[in-house]
Amino acid sequence: MTDLSSNEVAEIACIFVNLGAPEKQARVMASQLIKRAEQIAQERDISKVEATESLLKQVLEARQGS
Repeated sequence: MTDLSSNEVAEIACIFVNLGAPEKQARVMASQLIKRAEQIAQERDISKVEATESLLKQVLEARQGS
């Protein structure tokens, strides 16, 4: 697994802040999401971007109650 770049975390955290999470919590959630995306990318042999996109889509669907 690669080290998380602060830029990646900040970008994803911004999404969580826009969804209503406090800044500190948003950064933790972003870090966890990125780590999980790296795991999924490796397991499924897909890019980290695809895995991250899939997880964010799930977050947004859950937020909307879909």
